[in-house]
Amino acid sequence: MIEVKSIINGEERRSDEYIYRECPYNIDTSVTKINVAKESDVEEAIDVAREFFDKDKNGWVSNYKARDKVLFRIAEKIRGEIQTLSRLLVEEIGMPIRQARVQVNAAADVFEYYAGFGSKIYDTSKFLPSKDMVQIIKEPVGVVGLITPWNFPLTQSARKLAPAITVGCTIVWKPATYAAGISYQLAKIILSSGVPKGALNVIFDPGEKVGAQIVKSKKIDKISFTGETNTGKWIMSEASKDLKRVSLELGGKDPIILFSDSDLKNAIKGAIFGALRNAGQACGATSRLLVEESIAEKVEMAVSNEIKKLKLGNPLQEDTDIGPVVSKPQEDKVIDYIETGIKEGYKLLVGGRKVTDGEFQRGYFIEPTVFSDVDNKSKIAQEEIFGPVLVIIYFKDEEEAISLANDVIYGLTASVWTNDYKKAIRVSRELRVGTVWINDVYTQPSEGLWGGYKQSGIGRELGIQGIEDFLETKMLYTNLSGSYPHFKQVVKD
Repeated sequence: MIEVKSIINGEERRSDEYIYRECPYNIDTSVTKINVAKESDVEEAIDVAREFFDKDKNGWVSNYKARDKVLFRIAEKIRGEIQTLSRLLVEEIGMPIRQARVQVNAAADVFEYYAGFGSKIYDTSKFLPSKDMVQIIKEPVGVVGLITPWNFPLTQSARKLAPAITVGCTIVWKPATYAAGISYQLAKIILSSGVPKGALNVIFDPGEKVGAQIVKSKKIDKISFTGETNTGKWIMSEASKDLKRVSLELGGKDPIILFSDSDLKNAIKGAIFGALRNAGQACGATSRLLVEESIAEKVEMAVSNEIKKLKLGNPLQEDTDIGPVVSKPQEDKVIDYIETGIKEGYKLLVGGRKVTDGEFQRGYFIEPTVFSDVDNKSKIAQEEIFGPVLVIIYFKDEEEAISLANDVIYGLTASVWTNDYKKAIRVSRELRVGTVWINDVYTQPSEGLWGGYKQSGIGRELGIQGIEDFLETKMLYTNLSGSYPHFKQVVKD
């Protein structure tokens, strides 16, 4: 069992109050002991980060070469600890081991991608007809509060930490409690790679108190949050009181559109991967399968057959495809949605129950579940379930497919499957989402971007756009001509 402690100015803090995190596939076992931060700890962490930035301690804010080297070292150390980090993802989150290894490498890729970027953020200048000069410069936004989720704790944290470090921000980081152990290990890797104490401060607390304290602090310049949409709305409201910068990566109810001329074999596999990776606990999960009516029966049969091949079980085993959901509250929430689908009379193709026999009785295991011929206006088609549930919705033509896809409050991702490239581009342009995969699903290269339209958030992560979210833009105007004709508007001589 790992003991997790907040890290402030390089010092690990124990507390008189602590909680335990159970293993989601064996709830009789505790995997982390978490020392709960006090209000004074949070204030100190913010003060340390503020002073470190304002005084440019260690030359950290101004020395991009030092930061670039650190980012490379972080990536190397993450890869060097793949076994430990993968195991923690399994034990804390219940993520199957094959998926966990991919997540570790993906997190390393993010840090590696941003390494070297610090030396490539160029300012621009322009000489005016008057001979004066305008310079447009980029500066780090300042002290950032990072609030990260439990479902993909390594990659989601890396997407915020890496660009913040790249540009020279200082950080107060609040990871999700369910993922405290893996986040603590990542923090130690970062600090041991050369990030100076004070530049990164990490706070652990199981409730909303710490997050609220960070959001409301006038010493924080920006909040970057990944999580549930209603929480994001609250953060945006609070941040508006002092016009604090915000980036919000929120929920999704993402469509995968399957046309009759698509590569059906790979499309079905893609639909299952997109909906059920990490037991469906993903904001970008393609949990609405929109199918052209002419292939309805064929798709229903293929989806059912493929899902029946999946192994639900102990996520430490190499052949496990689907693990447990993360907690009892999450399990109850998912089961409630499944019961709603059954009560509303939708066709249950496969799954639909909590598994309790044998080893499953000690974990939060839910069968992969598929409903078909679902009304797009229904609760299970409109709301983010965050569990292993896929709904199939039928459409007549391209126009209806686009309409159904867009008819939710979210706009994070979508997937379009067709062998007609012109159709794929045409449909993709009409979808109100931040990412569209064409004949693929849920690929997230560091070189791309991540973020959504509508109530899926504000701002973008990954790629060059991920850097921009941590920068401010300033103009410097230098009078080189010695001429001041504009003064005469007020001063005659």
